[in-house]
Amino acid sequence: MLAEISWYPTTPPTTHIPPFAKPLAPYIKPRQEALRIRQALTSYLRSYIIFPDDADPNVAQSHLALSAPTEGVADVKRIPADLPGLRKEYLKALQANVAARKGLQTVSEDVASLRRQRASRHRPADPVDPQEPGAELRDYLLLLRDRRRHSKLKVFEHYLVELQARESANQPKEDDAREHHHTELLLSEDLETDETGRTNSNTDLDDLVYNLERAVVRARMQLDRERQLFERVRSRHDSGDGVSPREPTPAVKLQALRRTRDELVQWVEERLVSEGDPDESMVQEMPPEEIEEAQYLMEQQRAKISEQYAAYLTARRELLDVASKACQPVTVTSKPAPRPNYRTEILTEEIPPPDPLNVLAFTTENLIPLSKSQKSMALQKTYLSALLAKEKSTTLRALHRLRDESHLLPEYPILAQQPRFKHAVAALNSRSQTQSTDKAPPDELINLAEAWSFASNAAASNERDFAQQKIVLGTEVTQDAQKILGEVYDILNQDLNEVMQAGVEPDSEASDIWTFEARARRGVGGSSLRQEKGPKGPWARLNGRIGVD
Repeated sequence: MLAEISWYPTTPPTTHIPPFAKPLAPYIKPRQEALRIRQALTSYLRSYIIFPDDADPNVAQSHLALSAPTEGVADVKRIPADLPGLRKEYLKALQANVAARKGLQTVSEDVASLRRQRASRHRPADPVDPQEPGAELRDYLLLLRDRRRHSKLKVFEHYLVELQARESANQPKEDDAREHHHTELLLSEDLETDETGRTNSNTDLDDLVYNLERAVVRARMQLDRERQLFERVRSRHDSGDGVSPREPTPAVKLQALRRTRDELVQWVEERLVSEGDPDESMVQEMPPEEIEEAQYLMEQQRAKISEQYAAYLTARRELLDVASKACQPVTVTSKPAPRPNYRTEILTEEIPPPDPLNVLAFTTENLIPLSKSQKSMALQKTYLSALLAKEKSTTLRALHRLRDESHLLPEYPILAQQPRFKHAVAALNSRSQTQSTDKAPPDELINLAEAWSFASNAAASNERDFAQQKIVLGTEVTQDAQKILGEVYDILNQDLNEVMQAGVEPDSEASDIWTFEARARRGVGGSSLRQEKGPKGPWARLNGRIGVD
């Protein structure tokens, strides 16, 4: 249907187009063309819409029914997946509108049926006007309120029955009758309030005040009843017969409290013992070799840190001494005049203090380049360690991946890494560590490389042994075949060596002069021997005198 739109010849617009809108001239349509396109789109969309049977055909044919659908659309067909943008969204929105109208109609029918039932049950003489605005919403709210009140009454009834059962064990029958009467009174009052709430559709302030007054009256009645019960219990207690046989004595209570305290203390101690320190549980779960490896690494790190800290303190102390000497001002000490020595007068020359500029020059020339070189070495060391750690992690990931994909490692594992040999290896490692404690723990990368090396060597040796066995087996089979072939040629009265020599190619024989001459001589001798031996062949041994002399 959409393809028919492009079949009609496009007529240029008859209206005047301003200069700024001339680039949009191909997209501007006259009124007749726009109407024709709108009608084509309307017919295309109407093919996916289902109208009711009693709908007006003029309304169904108009595009206004599609732009503002009311009751004229019954349903929407299945929307194709290849339908473009706005048309698909319009059909989806129309489908949702139809579903919402159906749901609204269903809810309205349910509410109307409930309203009719309640009107016929409680208000047969005062029917509700169906044209009254807000009647359905009011009925729905009344239904919700009635359900809530019903649930509250169920809860009250349940707990009142429980209280009645508890009080019936300790109070006389007359109190039970009074309680039952009071409970029935409360229930009847609640039911009356419920019925009045149902009959009154509009709950105004007077009803709320009335209900509040009734609640206050009921609370006062309950308070008076509780006071009477309290006075009765106090009078029984004062007279001495208030203690029931079921009430425990203070000694029994004290014993129960002590027993509870002892059980609580015992439970806390058991939990503390069972849980313990989480670090200790982790240490117990670790195998002994990992514990020793962790301790060794911690000792190494601690020693390295202490050495670095000592070197740092020494360098800092020396630098501070040099800086303090360089910045120290020259002080001229006033010495007392020396006493004249009449015997010998020795002239002592005073050593001048160092010049601060010279000290700073020495620091600039020697200490600063040394610190820079040390810093560069530290940076280079850090960079190399980070690079090595990165390459090590990459290699470990590759080795782990290859270990998961390989078939050699599961077939040729190292005996020390198998679970059944772990205890023996741990015992041997503990003995070797007691003898030599300076040995560094094995690295994971080295372990994986050793596993690969061991697996490759084992596979190569296994293949070598297999090839050796096959060679030996082939040699034996060849010897047996040669033996059987010799027997067959013997049965046929032929010489196996002569047949094998006759099968050699003449080119290979002529290639070697000495071999050719030697075989020629042998052939002369062999012909004489063959002439001496006689004829060959399977029929040469038959002489025709079988069983006849």
